[in-house]
Amino acid sequence: MKRIIPLFAAVCMFAACEKGPDMGKLDSNYLVYTNYDKSAKFDSFETYYLPDSILVIGESKTAVYSSDTGSLEIINAFANNMSANGYIRVDDREEADLGLQVSYVESTYYLTDYNYPQWWWGYPGYWGAPYWGNWYDWYYPYAVTYSYSTGSFLGELLNLDAPEGASAKLPVLWTCYMSGFLSDSNKVNTKLAVQAVDQAFAQSAYLKNK
Repeated sequence: MKRIIPLFAAVCMFAACEKGPDMGKLDSNYLVYTNYDKSAKFDSFETYYLPDSILVIGESKTAVYSSDTGSLEIINAFANNMSANGYIRVDDREEADLGLQVSYVESTYYLTDYNYPQWWWGYPGYWGAPYWGNWYDWYYPYAVTYSYSTGSFLGELLNLDAPEGASAKLPVLWTCYMSGFLSDSNKVNTKLAVQAVDQAFAQSAYLKNK
């Protein structure tokens, strides 16, 4: 079952009594981590599919997505950067060369092993490899060294041109992990997330098709 919630609403309830943030300090403390497959030829891909909602990783046993105004701004930030880098967004994932998935960590309840990047294996929603095609698992050609924390975002770029099959794994070509302070302001949180997405692409100069 698909459930829609406002992305920052639950977090902001806990932060409501805190003093308003200093934007300069928040900007300087936002962590943006990226990594990629060194053998990937990013200029060989043309199209990508990006869902119109963000998967919220929490404690729910059913899939929870966010597509409120803030979420759409974050999704648009990914789309705008992909477009600026020469990629074309398509509406049908079966027609796409790449898949781009975005998730938000509301709770670390499911994140039991930070050294195991496929933490979403078995998690409800479209973040399972079979959602994208005939793959049974994920493949990371690089080490995943960060730890997931509440209030963080994760973006993953997938090679949908990879061979499929019952024992095939779906390659993750690029990862961006963004984490920082959360305030009691949805507007501030969204602004920080958008800035972090822009920074993730800025420090990934190899991610271009032109």
